[in-house]
Amino acid sequence: MFAKLIATLTLIISLLFQTATVFPAPHGEDVRLKAVLVSDIHSDADFKRDRTDGMRQIFAAIGQTQNDADTLVMSGDLTNSGDLREYINLINCLNLYCRIRDRVPEMGNHDSWHHSDDPDYAKAERYFKAFCRWNGVCTDTVYYRKDVNGVPFLTLGVEASDFGDPYHSDAQLDWFEAELNAAVAAGLPVFVVCHKPVADLGDSAARVERILTEASATAAAPIVYVSGHWHEIGENTFARPNDRLVYLNLPSMQYTGEGGLGFVAEVTDGEVTLTGMNFLTDQPLEGYAYRIAY
Repeated sequence: MFAKLIATLTLIISLLFQTATVFPAPHGEDVRLKAVLVSDIHSDADFKRDRTDGMRQIFAAIGQTQNDADTLVMSGDLTNSGDLREYINLINCLNLYCRIRDRVPEMGNHDSWHHSDDPDYAKAERYFKAFCRWNGVCTDTVYYRKDVNGVPFLTLGVEASDFGDPYHSDAQLDWFEAELNAAVAAGLPVFVVCHKPVADLGDSAARVERILTEASATAAAPIVYVSGHWHEIGENTFARPNDRLVYLNLPSMQYTGEGGLGFVAEVTDGEVTLTGMNFLTDQPLEGYAYRIAY
């Protein structure tokens, strides 16, 4: 009870803190967009555990070294089990330690009540939407579009408790196809954020792959599909099926090596760069820098 009270009071304080105007530091004039990309945060309900300490340190490092970023993209598994207290702990860490106020959250399998002994997707969905609202994203569904500096981010979300077989409704996939085609027609890069790699999307995999492939065939700029879930960094981190389609599978922010790993994306007129980073050391990851011209 005491821990819950402290977490709630801290949330109130951090939400008040969030209202303070925080502008990103200026980046290069030629940079249209700079985004920090992280995944698999797995926020814990216990704000005293090592996992929470790690989360604080990483977000503080991101806030200090990437304070010119326009947005923070969180590609799923925001929490460990979709519990409200885990979301409260996460929003506290974000508001108190990270300067980046614009955020793009996405719902992963753990956020769909994956680890609960008594799964309740309706409750998990409600908590995720509340977290979105806390971050300035008002959406009636677990999928949505958000534009940052004119660059579209299309987020997909599971629509049932995901125990290894993610469910995306026909309505969501119809929405995705229409939104992606409209975004591609504008001629700018498009980021698609979905926690699981396409190969792990179960019954949705074939259609999502077709939508991405067909849209990329007419695209003037890259489509970057940002996922997580596998936690690792290695040979499956980056793939480029064609000139206009890129798959970027993010390592876990907390569970790869000593933690602190993610990517920074920068969009300029004519190029997208994706740079792997150890945010705790503020060092790029050797061998994980990609330049996609368009």
